[in-house]
Amino acid sequence: MDDLERREYEVEFAEAQLVFVNLAAKWEITGQREFTLMRELDAAEKRLISLFCDGWGPRRLMAKAWSAYRQRLLYHTNRVA
Repeated sequence: MDDLERREYEVEFAEAQLVFVNLAAKWEITGQREFTLMRELDAAEKRLISLFCDGWGPRRLMAKAWSAYRQRLLYHTNRVA
C-alpha cells in the first residue's frame, strides 16, 4: 500500500466512523425508532467493520478488537455518558 492509498483508506475510515457515530447518536436520541434508521445504522456499522477488519489479523482477534473499539467509539452517544 503506497502513501496515497493509505491516505485514501484513512479518509474513508474517518468518514465511515462519522457516519456510524452520527447515526448511532440519532438512534439513541430518537424516541420513535424507525426501521429505515435501523437499516442505515446497520449498513454503516457493516461498512465500518469491513474497513476495520480488512486484512489486519485473524477473525477471532479482530472480533474482540472491534468490540472494544465500538464500545469506545460509541461511549459519548450512550445516554449514561
